[in-house]
Amino acid sequence: MMLSTLTALALAATVTNTETVHDLEPFGGHVVACTEGGLELFTSSGRPVRVLTVEDGLPSHYCRALESTGDRLFVATDEGLVSLDTGFHVTPVLDVRWQALPPAEDASTPDYVSRLESLATVLPPGATYTAFSPRFAGTAEGRLFELGTERAWSLPGPVRFISDTLDGVDVGTTEGAFSINSHGRLSALRDVPTGPLSFAVTEQGVRIVGSHGEVHAWETESVPLQAVSVPKDATVLRDGWAGTRTSGVFLQDKKGWRRVTATGQICGNHITALARHQGRLVVGTFDRGVCIQREDGRWQTVRAPSLPSDQVLGITSDGPNLYVATTYGLGFHDGKTWTPIAYGSRNPVALGKLSVLNVSRMDDGIALVDGRGMSLVTPGTSPLSLVKRLPLPKEWSKHPSVGEASGRFLWMGSEDRGLLRWDGAKWQRFHDGRDLTDNWITALSTDAQGRAVAGTCQDGFSYFDGAKWTRVRAASGLPSSAIVSTALVPGGALVGTLLGASYFDAGTGQVHALPKLADPRVYAVLPEGDSALFGTEGGLSSAAWKPLTAPALSRR
Repeated sequence: MMLSTLTALALAATVTNTETVHDLEPFGGHVVACTEGGLELFTSSGRPVRVLTVEDGLPSHYCRALESTGDRLFVATDEGLVSLDTGFHVTPVLDVRWQALPPAEDASTPDYVSRLESLATVLPPGATYTAFSPRFAGTAEGRLFELGTERAWSLPGPVRFISDTLDGVDVGTTEGAFSINSHGRLSALRDVPTGPLSFAVTEQGVRIVGSHGEVHAWETESVPLQAVSVPKDATVLRDGWAGTRTSGVFLQDKKGWRRVTATGQICGNHITALARHQGRLVVGTFDRGVCIQREDGRWQTVRAPSLPSDQVLGITSDGPNLYVATTYGLGFHDGKTWTPIAYGSRNPVALGKLSVLNVSRMDDGIALVDGRGMSLVTPGTSPLSLVKRLPLPKEWSKHPSVGEASGRFLWMGSEDRGLLRWDGAKWQRFHDGRDLTDNWITALSTDAQGRAVAGTCQDGFSYFDGAKWTRVRAASGLPSSAIVSTALVPGGALVGTLLGASYFDAGTGQVHALPKLADPRVYAVLPEGDSALFGTEGGLSSAAWKPLTAPALSRR
């Protein structure tokens, strides 16, 4: 089935999930949500307007905090600190990895920039900063530093909130709420909600938000804590708005809380697998199951218990059936129902271990690859029917990491013994030194012609043309030697790393860096002609991989 024009257009740009919200800020006539899928803009009535992504100049989709000076909105992301004007144009500010911003209070934009620059010079190096006040800084490691002094405290859990008081400081972490007096004595606030906790400053004071939607007011001991109701998993409250960990943004009206973040989004930003099923894109994620794109561009999400696990390792389709490999078994869809199949429970296909590393099409059927071998099943049938079981050689490795089948070949990678290939009759081994750059294999792609490309943990990749190996440990066009995904293309391969993606031209041996994607950590690649879909830790990107060739010079 061909994708509709709307669906094709939806994939021309970066696609993210905006349901994890870290902050909210009114700015430029909008309410801006700071999410792990970029900045989402809403009207004052809650209508979604647009999502700002890396394509709009953000250094990262992972937004951590917002702060406004009136004419500029400052944005802390995982890859740097930027500011936006009221037209939402992005300007770089500081190359820091803060997960919080100090309060602007009534500072002008130049004064606030000066304050940020000064703060960057006095902060102890090496920490991940998660909360600020005028006198203190907190970290993800549970440390609280008093700026300008050598005083520091250790607290349970990452610091999420700091408020200076007349005689000390109030501190909120994911594990509780605490006060420190002027003498440095630490005491815990009693009767706080159930964590992980977040903290919000409202017109009524500080609110302590629990994980089940309960909210308590942070008051003195003489005033009892007052409970109110907000959406479950709330992370931030602001003037009738709420952001949550898994459900996006809510707006409060006379009838209660109303979700304003669009439904039918891609299921998650940390993408681990990509495939086509009956012409539709299927996306697998690290911890939020799979989703299938519909013709209208919206996504249908499938999670446990339909799947054995929400952590997806591989996806394939044989036309009628869809197969999803997960850490706890196989998810099988025959066009009508989902059936979870796992080792140690309902296991009609003789799986040898709990995790299914990969599922692939080969000449004789569908290969279900696990850490002890392969179960070959008959394609296009329901229920699944086992053709044969192929075990791995017992003396090979106890730590299989990846596997893939294609044509008559089955390839297996390990953490310590390199690669193993079954050609339909015998096993063959490939090791470092002679064949591979390293024996720790983290990514693998193969085809029916016998080609393969294998990525390693920290030593680049190796390309096999069917007869000989080419080893690439480092190259000017390879952003990182830590390889996390690979995909064969005509004449070479695409390689996903922890710092970006590259194209390897097997004819010239050259490596070409590809343009910036949704996130530099590229965990899945699906080639489609001269372009490819790249699944990253920050969303889905579509980009051309084939280098443009210069036109031939005309002869006179």
